[in-house]
Amino acid sequence: MHHWKLTCFGPPRLEKGSVEVQFSQRKDVALFVYLAVTGQICHRDTLAALLWPESDQQEARAGLRRALHRLRQSTGELLLLSGDTVQVGPAADQDSPAGLWLDTRAFRSLIDDCTLQAGPPLSPACRVSLTQAAALYTADFLAGFTLKDSPQFDEWQFFTGDDLRALLARALVSLAGDGRATGEFEQATGYARRWLALDHLHEPAHRLLMEL
Repeated sequence: MHHWKLTCFGPPRLEKGSVEVQFSQRKDVALFVYLAVTGQICHRDTLAALLWPESDQQEARAGLRRALHRLRQSTGELLLLSGDTVQVGPAADQDSPAGLWLDTRAFRSLIDDCTLQAGPPLSPACRVSLTQAAALYTADFLAGFTLKDSPQFDEWQFFTGDDLRALLARALVSLAGDGRATGEFEQATGYARRWLALDHLHEPAHRLLMEL
């Protein structure tokens, strides 16, 4: 079991063990999520401009310092500070379960495992990976979470969510096609309906559902 767990499909939620970590400010949540999801080493000025765009540099840097102080108190070793840079790490894997497990990173990894898969039908390993990926996507990226005065963060959230939805659509198409090829039509229909729910006007999704 991973020590730290961050889920971003739906409202963002950070857990340490099985206990949810409480954040006092929405911008603290946004800052931590941005650092975790991008996986980048970010300069303080970049983060200050991202989350405090209407403040001058001095005020924005002060706001960032306060946010980082609060995050260090709640996330401890996950927040890495070095001079003018900030990052979240390390990532959790099978060899490092004490790191941060992130649902969007796991989702992308599962789909990447099947990038070169030819089919249908899918290989058993690819079928498992895509099924697990579809199960991870319980809601849209950061659903219900916004920052009113941070348009650049909102833009990043929108495009990240759009990319994840496109990956989900790819997985659902593969799973539906696999079910059609193997004669598991009821399961395939479920995946096709879920694909259609992403865009009710998407003609290929309508056509696949009619064929099934």
